[in-house]
Amino acid sequence: MATDIRREIDALPFRDDLTDEEYHAVLVCAQIREYKKGSLIYSPEHECLGLIKVLSGDIRAFMLSEEGREVALYHVRESGIDLLSASCVINQITFDTQMVADSDCKLLILPAVCLVRLKQNNLALRCFIYEKLGERFSDVMKLMQTMLFTRIDKRIAALLLESGKDELHITHEGIAGAINSSREVVSRTLKEMERKSLIRLGRGRIIITDRTALEEMAS
Repeated sequence: MATDIRREIDALPFRDDLTDEEYHAVLVCAQIREYKKGSLIYSPEHECLGLIKVLSGDIRAFMLSEEGREVALYHVRESGIDLLSASCVINQITFDTQMVADSDCKLLILPAVCLVRLKQNNLALRCFIYEKLGERFSDVMKLMQTMLFTRIDKRIAALLLESGKDELHITHEGIAGAINSSREVVSRTLKEMERKSLIRLGRGRIIITDRTALEEMAS
């Protein structure tokens, strides 16, 4: 495990900006954790994690409304780094997010207690942190733009084309969660797309029958 941690720490973008003392401190406090699919990785009620790097798997960040509806924000996949679980370290994070494992995951975690010390003393690391936060803000703004200004059929078409496969094993509820819509609206739109012979619907699956037309719809 110690060898794995050292290898992953050496691959971090800010590794060369750490002093020998800081590097040793990171090696001592860094952890590798594994989560099963569906596990809650982070929420405001959980511990403040710190910096997360996804070694394998896929984690999903989302917000939860007062009515219990999820609003998907973004995914972090293999080699991706995220800092929104470090709200106790970074004062600029003023909204509550949650993270769940969308598949079995292995994560490198630089705990908040270690990150806060490095952030105070290392200018290069502070710059890296705020650059990452800027990227996440951009991701969320793109999501808001899509939700507000892109028709539901275009959003569904883009999602269906994303995998590159002609047969997708996905439910209407799964699509609704992925594009931040309701199951009823998604089902109605899918039936209309089937009527136009763009797709064929089955139990828990969707078959693309006219990829060209679907691409035109998504563009």
